[in-house]
Amino acid sequence: MKRCVCFVCVFFLLLYCGSIVCATAESKSKEAVEREIGAEIEKYIDSLDLDEFEKYLHTLESAEEMRGGVKGLISGFVKGDIPISVKGLLSYFGEQALGALSGTLTALLTVVIIAVMNSILAGLTSGFVKKQTIEVVHYVCYALVVSIVMAKVGGVVMECKAFCGGVENLTQGVFPPLITLMSALGGSVSASIYKPQLAVFCVVIGKIFGKVVLPLFIASIAFCLIGNLSSAVKMDKIQSAIRYCSTLIVTAVFGSFMTYLTVAGITGGMVDGVGIKAAKFVLSGYVPILGGYLSQGFDLVSAGCVLIKNSIGMIGIIAVLYMVLKPILHVTIFSFALKIVASVIQPIGDKRVSDFLYSVSNATKILVTTILGTGFVLILTLLLMIVTCNVGVL
Repeated sequence: MKRCVCFVCVFFLLLYCGSIVCATAESKSKEAVEREIGAEIEKYIDSLDLDEFEKYLHTLESAEEMRGGVKGLISGFVKGDIPISVKGLLSYFGEQALGALSGTLTALLTVVIIAVMNSILAGLTSGFVKKQTIEVVHYVCYALVVSIVMAKVGGVVMECKAFCGGVENLTQGVFPPLITLMSALGGSVSASIYKPQLAVFCVVIGKIFGKVVLPLFIASIAFCLIGNLSSAVKMDKIQSAIRYCSTLIVTAVFGSFMTYLTVAGITGGMVDGVGIKAAKFVLSGYVPILGGYLSQGFDLVSAGCVLIKNSIGMIGIIAVLYMVLKPILHVTIFSFALKIVASVIQPIGDKRVSDFLYSVSNATKILVTTILGTGFVLILTLLLMIVTCNVGVL
């Protein structure tokens, strides 16, 4: 009986020790795998050509977290360190908003002073000065108001041109490494879809801004100016038609591009996912003896590529948000300030001045629509490229 009890105790002791050894071996294997994946990721990051992306991030006005090197940002993303915080974003937002307000309020306060002085002068001299003389004074004040507003409009136009150049630099920096990584993962179909479409997108954005949006915006401003010179000239319907046509063109172009890109990108991603899974199955099932080891090595390499690809895509999305935020803030604050000044001038000043300011404010909707549409297309494209090849690998 004692022998049986001793035998049972020894058996359970050996079983317990064996479980500890297995757990230790398993933990060591996990640590080894993590080290191998980390080494593979560092090797892949060093082999990628990220110079253009690095140059773009150095020129991008963003929070402090985004001003490090691209390779450091990718390594941080892989480890779970997101290079953006609410504090940094709010700080950047406040900095840009204050910069836009400081430049806009000074100019528009000058417009208010000119409009009030014109109204006071017209009221004081209306009884003993000819109407033609009052009109001449109005035209002089109107010319001063127009010159001040046009200077701010020129700044907004330059901001939009800088945004267009930023879009081109971003696409040249972030998309080539993403396409390279997709091709390395076996996403040849997706790479063949995205590569020509992104080139077309850069050309289309440049043409829309340079040949459609800015000329229509300038034409709308010109009609605003002419239509408010005299009460006899009415051009509000022409301004509405220009805004409608520009919005329709931008919506149609961006809508068509997004629809095609979404359908083609999802379809290409599904085809590539099936191909990657089939390759893994063939590798593990039909290669004798070494098939399992080769499949595990394939999984290790693929996991490293996916982590790098997704990290670059997320950094690109954050860069797009910062790139869009600055011109949107400047244009929106300028438009809102024009509406406020127009509402202040309307009861105390000349109606034509307030109508001019309000018309210019409405004309800026063309720029806002184009900037937001461009940012949305870029984010959608990056999201599609992030999810591509993930299904077949993970």
